[in-house]
Amino acid sequence: MKSKKAFMLGAAMMASCFVSAFALADQAPAKLSAEAVKQAVNKALKSGGKLDASKVSTELKKKLLVAKSGQSKAVTRSLKSEPFDSVVSELKKPAQGALKGAAIAAFEPLFPTLDINTLYTVDAVQAGNEFAYHFNLPQNARVQVQLVNQSAGADMSLTLFQDDGQGNLSVVGSSDAAGNADEYLNGVLPAGDYYWYMVAKVADNAQFSFGVAVDSNIDAFEPNDSAQTAFVLPDSMNKVSGNLDSANDVDYFDFTAVRGQSVSMYLAGDENGSRNQWIFDRFDGANWVTVPAGSTSTYPSVAPGTTVKVRVRANPAVAQDPSKYYQLSLGSTPRLNTSSVKGDNIVRVTEVWLATQTARLLNWSTQWSDSTGAPLLGVTPVLRVDNHFVDLNYRWVDYKATTNSAGVSEATANIGTCFGDYTTVINDSSTGVPYKWRTTYNEGGWRIELAEFPGVGVGGENVQYVSLGHICTQDIIH
Repeated sequence: MKSKKAFMLGAAMMASCFVSAFALADQAPAKLSAEAVKQAVNKALKSGGKLDASKVSTELKKKLLVAKSGQSKAVTRSLKSEPFDSVVSELKKPAQGALKGAAIAAFEPLFPTLDINTLYTVDAVQAGNEFAYHFNLPQNARVQVQLVNQSAGADMSLTLFQDDGQGNLSVVGSSDAAGNADEYLNGVLPAGDYYWYMVAKVADNAQFSFGVAVDSNIDAFEPNDSAQTAFVLPDSMNKVSGNLDSANDVDYFDFTAVRGQSVSMYLAGDENGSRNQWIFDRFDGANWVTVPAGSTSTYPSVAPGTTVKVRVRANPAVAQDPSKYYQLSLGSTPRLNTSSVKGDNIVRVTEVWLATQTARLLNWSTQWSDSTGAPLLGVTPVLRVDNHFVDLNYRWVDYKATTNSAGVSEATANIGTCFGDYTTVINDSSTGVPYKWRTTYNEGGWRIELAEFPGVGVGGENVQYVSLGHICTQDIIH
């Protein structure tokens, strides 16, 4: 998630994360020159100075090679070796159940620990030298692991390992560009412990620099920077909050209409009007089509099993603010089948028409489904109440509920007590005995919306609310 003070990784990382984002589109982003990338990397990281080369023992070298061959206890994961367009797969932490009953010692890295967001330099490198160092990610982050600024004539390789905390290693990825070209590994990694492993295949008193640029200000759905790594949303109407890490970031989401139900989508900004930060696109099977800001988009029916794809990208006309969050709605088009809002036991005001009347409590329920009639589980109906109209502005108070497996929500809203603007005398003989009730009340209204998607419920553009009488006091005067 983004903090207000976002750390930018520089043009090199942003460009690399952007390349795969256009896999389904007819367009392609402009690539940065190698020199521009190098300058951006050097500028992004603070200097860590020169290191004395750390020897890799025979025992640890064997451990690294076993992991590289895929024979270690941890699962080996591969990563493309080409620079600038590699994406690190998200790794899962070891199951906690497997650790129960075991005495877990404090973690001790196999190699010396270095700081993140720091560029270190090693010189006097000879062919065959090997270098290994440890770094820790305290939380999930977007990273760029790098080996740069090799001397002319040198040729080094870079491999990234993960330690599961028990000394078991797995390969996250490797980069082995030709000659002295820079080596980069980019993507999103979970919190944990990692090792650079660098081998000088060709070197004669050479020098190189290495480091890892880390941006922990990512949303919960990363990595989803390409159509191939899109975050898959579950079978419901979903609302998720995300951000763009940079002007070149693109977030992809998928939703599968398992029953061939209608699918709807919508993108909103925050309460401060940030919607113009982003452009929202849907994929029509051949092209990306922009959904206008403020508009919903719906596929009335699709073949069962169809996957609907959308993406959120930066608006190039607006300076990007990574601390801003979009609100994406995507999933089964919601349908409100039944609703009920009832007040507590009072003598009704009859001099004006107030559809719902109560002294304090509103018992309300809803039932929701998709277009095929399948219940919508886990969506959030919202009863919005303004129990006292004082001018032309609404002052809604929201009462939320959640649907169960039948698509049903049931809840009670306590709207409190009041001092009445209006006074009336009500003749009532419903008990068989005539009484006069001196009653004070206020006029208000209520409506029902769905938190996950706009424009459905009770109350809309034409009839905005159902009238509400909030009974403040009732006294028998005869």
